Amino acid sequence: MAKETKQDRVVRQMMIQMTEHVAELRAFEANPTKCKETDVEKWALTFLKSCLGYTVSNDYIIKAQDQKGKLRPDLVVYHKEKPIFVIEVKKLGFDFEKSDFRNGKVQLREYLATFEDVPYGFLCNGHEWRLYDFTNKENAIEIQKVSFKPDGATIDTSKRQIEDMCYEFSCFHETSYNSTMWAELSKEATAFSPDSLAKAILSLNVMKVITREIRGEHEYKASTDLLYEKVFHLLSEGLDDTLRDSYTPDKKAEFAKFIKIQMKQARKIKKPTKLQAEDLSSSIAQEMPSIELKNEDEAA
Repeated sequence: MAKETKQDRVVRQMMIQMTEHVAELRAFEANPTKCKETDVEKWALTFLKSCLGYTVSNDYIIKAQDQKGKLRPDLVVYHKEKPIFVIEVKKLGFDFEKSDFRNGKVQLREYLATFEDVPYGFLCNGHEWRLYDFTNKENAIEIQKVSFKPDGATIDTSKRQIEDMCYEFSCFHETSYNSTMWAELSKEATAFSPDSLAKAILSLNVMKVITREIRGEHEYKASTDLLYEKVFHLLSEGLDDTLRDSYTPDKKAEFAKFIKIQMKQARKIKKPTKLQAEDLSSSIAQEMPSIELKNEDEAA
């Protein structure tokens, strides 16, 4: 029998309470006109305590509508009297894809500005929870989101789905907050942000790799300037818009198959030995001065 992990233990403890809270959400859905924003707020408060572990016995206090100057955050979670995150609650099923001002992110930023050293804030509409890192006040990072309706249709109350939801929401559990998980999620979200990925793809080293791939596939040596122009166009327009009419379901399936094969091959690549790693580091060190010189020339 496999040894129970820390996450398994958290999920097992969450199951009963999670079942009850999912049933309450279903009841809200059955009578949406009677479900007020305050009902979702009360539900979220008890969800934090009973499912996510932010209880008095664990040294947490949750304050609702706690006045901060002229502002009144919906929920503020304290640990040993120190605020650790704020939650902005919206009505059931509220659309978080609206502009930042309308979806609540601006409100979260304003709330967090009244606290010192509190980078985390949640948006919650009952169905969905989104966690943001506001370390950079002007550019909040969405580091994780979990939904009770992943398919966008109905809430599944089967035991298997409830268990899956427990595993999904375990990333918001107080044990995850007390570990390095939120910090790691923030790093991951930053690394995989569109800005970060675009700059990585448009880096000179990646362009060299693309040039070799194109030359090997099509026996054509692309000029660096033209390659930058074409790749940037692809990134800015998107694959759908760039290919337009030719990006059919068959073409999408072809790309999906190609990506799957590439990922499978990547997983087969063995980790380099210590000697190989040292050779690689040496090679990169020798190449960097020339790259930096070229970048300085281009800037000039």
